[in-house]
Amino acid sequence: MPWTSSVVIVALAALLGSGPAAAQPNPKAAWEALDAGRLQDAADRFDDLVYRMPRDPMTHLGAGIAAHRLGRVPKARAALEEALRLAPDLTPAMVLLGDILAREGDLLGAIAHYERLLALEPDDAVAVERLDRWRTEQALHEQFRQSASPNFTVLFEGPAEEALAQRALELLETAFWRIGGALGVYPAGAITLVLYTGQQFQDVTRSPAWAAGLFDGRIRIPVRGALENEEEFARVLAHEFTHALVYSIAPRRVPHWLHEGLATVFERDDMTWSRTQVQETGRILPLGALEGSFRGLSADDLKLGYAVSGLATEALLAQAGAPSVVALLQDLANGEDFRAAFAHRILIPFDEFAATWWR
Repeated sequence: MPWTSSVVIVALAALLGSGPAAAQPNPKAAWEALDAGRLQDAADRFDDLVYRMPRDPMTHLGAGIAAHRLGRVPKARAALEEALRLAPDLTPAMVLLGDILAREGDLLGAIAHYERLLALEPDDAVAVERLDRWRTEQALHEQFRQSASPNFTVLFEGPAEEALAQRALELLETAFWRIGGALGVYPAGAITLVLYTGQQFQDVTRSPAWAAGLFDGRIRIPVRGALENEEEFARVLAHEFTHALVYSIAPRRVPHWLHEGLATVFERDDMTWSRTQVQETGRILPLGALEGSFRGLSADDLKLGYAVSGLATEALLAQAGAPSVVALLQDLANGEDFRAAFAHRILIPFDEFAATWWR
């Protein structure tokens, strides 16, 4: 879905930016700020454009993209809905709004937008695949039961899983207060957990076979005899809840080693597993190699990647303290450069930390 690419954003900026100036609205500057990653600047510029050009759907689209990248989901959703009210065939707004609704658990809304998208662009293979997956998931979830606690809702298949669902809620509430208390921050709103069979988990999430859980707006766990190994069940729930908590602070732009590192630190009471992995291999993977997804790592390096990420994050928390790490995440959510934010919040350059933390 090419409309969100930087190339098209630059093209849009060039197209929209003609006209004299100083006193005229300047869409080009707003799109350029967005393309350059100056998210707060872009958001401010688009807010001004929306005020001055309220009937221009492209300004609402830009405001929606900027708000989404800043993690301001309600604002992004409202801006994209207005863009589509003004221009019902604006396909990039359909794409982003559909993705937002799916992540919020509104699969019917997401499906509706993607059906309209494919009516206009029937050859969009990515949209076809995504729509097929959402339809499969919606049909499956319509058969599920639901239970809830103060901070979580759990979906499960039937009476046989009811005891497991209740235990999951208890374990998640424990993780909520333990991990939120350690970081001094809690997610706003209830988080949904979905319990699947192993095959359902693979069909819905398309995750690799080694995945024990997933957070993509909802916590998703394959059951796999969970109550037979409650310690492992509790570990996976705590790990995925930590991802949900980090996402609530910084929805984008968090290096993978930090995301997984925080989840690894808080999934257990100590870091024995991580230290054992490093001792057995005798290697340390550089943090620079762990900034992106772990999916391309070999089986051995995958375990080591989690272990190194956890130990590096443990060192970061010990050196800077949880408030500074949370402030770093908040800076990333506001569009700041990672290395600049790291040096500001942690008080040493990232490259220095990456070269020395393991000593």
